[in-house]
Amino acid sequence: MTKFEKPDAPQVLSDNQAIWTKALLDAVALYGSYKKIPEAEKKSLLSHYKHKDIQELLFACNHHKCAFCECKPGETSNIEVEHFEPKSIYPDLAFEWDNLLPSCRKCNEAKSDHDTRTSPIINPAKEDPEMLLTYDSLRIVPLQGSGQEKKADNTITVCNLNCNRLYNARAELLISVTEYMDELKNKFEWIEEADTQQKRRVRITKLSNSIEIIDSMLRTDQPFSAYCKWLVTTFPEYQEAKKIIASR
Repeated sequence: MTKFEKPDAPQVLSDNQAIWTKALLDAVALYGSYKKIPEAEKKSLLSHYKHKDIQELLFACNHHKCAFCECKPGETSNIEVEHFEPKSIYPDLAFEWDNLLPSCRKCNEAKSDHDTRTSPIINPAKEDPEMLLTYDSLRIVPLQGSGQEKKADNTITVCNLNCNRLYNARAELLISVTEYMDELKNKFEWIEEADTQQKRRVRITKLSNSIEIIDSMLRTDQPFSAYCKWLVTTFPEYQEAKKIIASR
């Protein structure tokens, strides 16, 4: 999970938020509660937050990644508009831009109608998850000493961030990064064997190219970048490569 910035609300939402909210709250008053609104009518009233302009801007602000698990849904899964404070409990926030997050279907279903007011979880559009979360091998865990361990633990549990789907994704990255680190070690020996400064410079350039590939996995537009960022810190080869490159 990484922090991301949201731009201003799309014009269609700014223009219509009050109208759409009033219509929904009128239905809540008419039927006595949100849950009692007939499903067809409720679906129609809520359809506006799925407007193309809203979805496109929301999904793009986090590079089309899920705000919670950092997967990048493709053809076999979906990215959806998620209400951080659930619309079933807080219908007045159903069209509030600050309340909308991009989420994969798995995380959206896991979070469901969890009340984030009474049992807070991390909102990555408003706070930096790296200050509250870290990793232990393939598991995401609360960062000890943050003072917000309970919120971190709630986030992991509510969004089901330690599950086979995510273990498998992290395991694949662990294998890839480990293979890259093995390549770095081989390049260290290759550089030491250089018998001229010209050969050394050329070989360090190749080492730099390898580091660029690894660094590309840490960019926030990449899936599971937070895990990759943590993972490379567990390998001394990464820092050693940086030192060699800086010394050329």
